[in-house]
Amino acid sequence: MHINPEHARPNLFEIDLGAIAALARNVRKLVGPEAKIFAALKCNAYGFGLVPVARTVTQAGIDAISVVDRADAIALREAGITAPILVYPGALADTAAVSAVQAYELIPTIVDLASAEIYSKLATRTLEIAVKVDTGQERLGFPAEEAADAIAAISRMPRLRVRIVNSHPNVPTPPSLEYLNWQFQRFEAMCRKLEAQGIEIPIRMVASSKILSVLGRLAFNAVDPGQMFFGPFREEGDVPWPTTRRPLRTISSRLIHMRSLARTEFTKEAPFPVRPGTRMGVIPIGSADGGARLHAGEVLVRGRRARFLSGASLEHMRVDLTEIPEAELGDEVVFVGEQGGDAITAEAVVEHQKLQRVTDIAMSVGPRIPRRYLDAE
Repeated sequence: MHINPEHARPNLFEIDLGAIAALARNVRKLVGPEAKIFAALKCNAYGFGLVPVARTVTQAGIDAISVVDRADAIALREAGITAPILVYPGALADTAAVSAVQAYELIPTIVDLASAEIYSKLATRTLEIAVKVDTGQERLGFPAEEAADAIAAISRMPRLRVRIVNSHPNVPTPPSLEYLNWQFQRFEAMCRKLEAQGIEIPIRMVASSKILSVLGRLAFNAVDPGQMFFGPFREEGDVPWPTTRRPLRTISSRLIHMRSLARTEFTKEAPFPVRPGTRMGVIPIGSADGGARLHAGEVLVRGRRARFLSGASLEHMRVDLTEIPEAELGDEVVFVGEQGGDAITAEAVVEHQKLQRVTDIAMSVGPRIPRRYLDAE
């Protein structure tokens, strides 16, 4: 959805593409120059914006993009992204899928023989494909002990070339290296079985952001991190982060209404505890915009902290301005970011909201909130 800021409510999600570029370069430094890096830009690049992020990471040296939705892959091609695009399993194999893969030069992921047969039958030229192996996630893909035979069968199908074999291992909390190594060993055994049959797969990929954060190194010859492009996956990770810049720069709004409350009747029925003399401010961001998940219990107004008077309504939120008498209509209200020498960090929002990671905030920002991008350096 394209939002014209001139006509939108005065809300803003500011994103630092330079920080994303720096984090992309850090991933390259971590895995080395020879490894293939597929930037997993799921869920609209975890809420940060698919096309701007894809341009940024490819310009920063990332080799390829991976997405779940075929529509996202097509949008990237139509935006001029020429890097290889891997499409994770997320839809049935059918005529539309095969047609799109051919028209837009996409790499589909195969998770069963029936899908492979459809691609082989409907394709009019040789397609490069990926095959997913399930090593422990118990979700999508061929079980590791069956995968080599399945891949061998797919390799014999007309018009199919297996370029990638990948897996998304299960990593519990706290991580277990013993369990992770067991999954790696299953994948390695599958690779050895393929080699014994004379089948060479160029790209062997088993490394998400979580795995890279735990291991701090490359496991095979390709990786597909996603959340690592938007900050540390977890604070206790051993991965070095050379920059303190964060892509989530600012989430803000403005005061659109203020008044002092003088209610003395039916106070128990009021939508929030009413005290005479309370000065209330209204912000035009609500639950429909993700507002209920975007704050740390307070916001910044004129560099001072103001707490919410109630939960979010559909399109508005109320704040207590009693201790900020100088506040005026149009003043900036900061949910995440700096103002007047104080700051509310994204990490503070994660802690207050009991989220798992900073990307959960970005994915909560509604599509009606305009995005402003600070260009990569």
